[in-house]
Amino acid sequence: MPLGIMTPVAPTDIGTPSVVGSGDGTAKVAGDFSKFLSDALGQVDALQKNADTASTQLATGQVTDMSAVMVALEKANLSLSLTVATRDKVLDAYNQVMRMQM
Repeated sequence: MPLGIMTPVAPTDIGTPSVVGSGDGTAKVAGDFSKFLSDALGQVDALQKNADTASTQLATGQVTDMSAVMVALEKANLSLSLTVATRDKVLDAYNQVMRMQM
């Protein structure tokens, strides 16, 4: 299972302050976040399906490389753990905001 090519991180321009506005920009940011979240969950799902396929192939004797199966299983495990930890942090932040008194 080859690893994918990592894209380089582009430098940011620190000298220019960003302007926070309202209106259409908020909808665009919400759409971008929604797309990012959907893509991330899709990647987690794909890793889970890949691990399931690899373990099934190992159980049926179709795969002889045990290390590739273990790597697929660990990738799926780590991605799911990160997703659950992120969900817990988001829920905790939401609960803290809801407990704030105005």
